[in-house]
Amino acid sequence: MATTTFKNADSILSVTLRKNQFSAEENSFIGRVTRNTVTLENLIASISKKNEGVSPYMIQHVANLLGDEMLSACQNAKAVDVLGLGTLYISVAGSVSGENPGESSIPGFKLNFTPSSRAQEAVDSLKVDKVIIADSSPVIDRIINTFNQNEERNLLKGKGVKITGTKLKLLGDDAGIWFAPLDSEGNVNKDETTWVQVGKETVSSNKPKTLEFYVPDSLSEANYKIVIRTRYCSGDKELKALASAVSKTVTVAA
Repeated sequence: MATTTFKNADSILSVTLRKNQFSAEENSFIGRVTRNTVTLENLIASISKKNEGVSPYMIQHVANLLGDEMLSACQNAKAVDVLGLGTLYISVAGSVSGENPGESSIPGFKLNFTPSSRAQEAVDSLKVDKVIIADSSPVIDRIINTFNQNEERNLLKGKGVKITGTKLKLLGDDAGIWFAPLDSEGNVNKDETTWVQVGKETVSSNKPKTLEFYVPDSLSEANYKIVIRTRYCSGDKELKALASAVSKTVTVAA
């Protein structure tokens, strides 16, 4: 016989903020609450602690019976009141199309949940313990001279370069890779007319974690920073605004 352990669940409320790249506002974020799941066993442990003498196994048995009955009601196309916390109900899973839509046009069904006012009030007073800012910009980890694999950030004109990192894939008509000259303080020259763009036809690998291309022959022998701009988000999703990454200083030689 399997042994079930009943224990309490302790956690804090944390929210992760990601920049909303689909918004025209510069300081717009999408918040997501970190999910800390309380299991049935956690709930039973808490009930048993507050109600001495009540068997946790009996609570589990009754909970399983309630769960089975709720599913049975859903299978009979019924909406279900979930212990006064809200209503579990059935909805169509997607849009319906066709000149004369009928039974075969329904794409399927899914379960939705509408919380009761009592349930909503229970979370209205929650306070955030931790906020995490998640940056969705590309990240450059390494810049490798593929002509000489041992040389990092020492590049040769007309030779291959491999950049590794995350969210690097070039997506969008205005996406690209530039070699930006440095000002007197070693920062990227803000005059973008001085930047030299990598020819898109020389990009041999364009992946989220890898970019491979050739250093433009037109570059002078000097120090630069590589600027990557892309609208890549994930999959085929295209960001509304360009996201950028700027590398550490690289040296270009003949």
